[in-house]
Amino acid sequence: MKESSTITKSINANNQSIILRSSRLFPFVLIGLFVICQSHFAQTRTHNNSSNPDIAPNVSGIHTLSIHVKDTTSHDSVYKFLAQKLLLPTYYTPVMIAERRYVGVYAGNMVLEPCGPYQNIDYATDNFRAIFYGMNFEVNNSLYKCEQALRVRDIDHQVNIGSIYIRDSILCNGNIFTALYEVNDKQKRDSLQNELRIQDESNPGIEYIKELNIGYKNELTYQKWKEYLDPLEFGQNDVCQINDSLQLFLTRGEINEVMAITFKVKSLEKTEQYLLDNQFSITVSENKISINPTQTFGLSIYFSDLRCEKSGILK
Repeated sequence: MKESSTITKSINANNQSIILRSSRLFPFVLIGLFVICQSHFAQTRTHNNSSNPDIAPNVSGIHTLSIHVKDTTSHDSVYKFLAQKLLLPTYYTPVMIAERRYVGVYAGNMVLEPCGPYQNIDYATDNFRAIFYGMNFEVNNSLYKCEQALRVRDIDHQVNIGSIYIRDSILCNGNIFTALYEVNDKQKRDSLQNELRIQDESNPGIEYIKELNIGYKNELTYQKWKEYLDPLEFGQNDVCQINDSLQLFLTRGEINEVMAITFKVKSLEKTEQYLLDNQFSITVSENKISINPTQTFGLSIYFSDLRCEKSGILK
């Protein structure tokens, strides 16, 4: 019901026709340029059956986390906060399609993509300026193998050129959407990651996003997440280790949503000083700093200088 795609200035007319096919294919706009297209995914369809239960999606990371905004003013404000305050390098510059705006910044291991507004999405939250919304996973396996695995697990999905949108009503409802993508932009991401690495000590010192907190409303949703991310297992405290730098923390809540993100920083002490120097109202705990959500347009954002512990277990 709710999904995302990706745009750049160099997108060709054929890709534009794919993106513009539906008003719901806009967020994650830039990825459409980088997907590795395969001819057997040219038709869009939904599946529920298969024959080989051992094939797994083999998720390797998150390429894009979209941030849906209430209006264009909020879009501009969120972008300026990420690019000018947190000093995240721009992955693609602001663009506008119809009445929606899109932009991408790079956070060290994934793209953050403010986009919207979306009038056609029935959000679980009525009053917001910005919310984390869509998780665009990057895969190691081919999408053909991923699609087979989803059919075995009875996870409804839609196959597109270079991507698979998850249509499962258990996973994708409330304030969350997820998809699988094949992408080929490593050189660009490495270059932007180097920009973060060489920033001087007066900057916030962001290295990458180390944690995403995912809210789920019932046990059925939790079990569906486990099926979707298999062969990754959930370790202590319902933590799933996606890779060496990223963990998903699943938490029981009232709705399905991406509740918060945590940045890995070089020095928590220096990050604290930077935030205070920039007039942010912060809360400091033993190992984390958070910014008052009124200054982040409702987004829950944390900072930590601790690396991921191996709480998730690979089979």
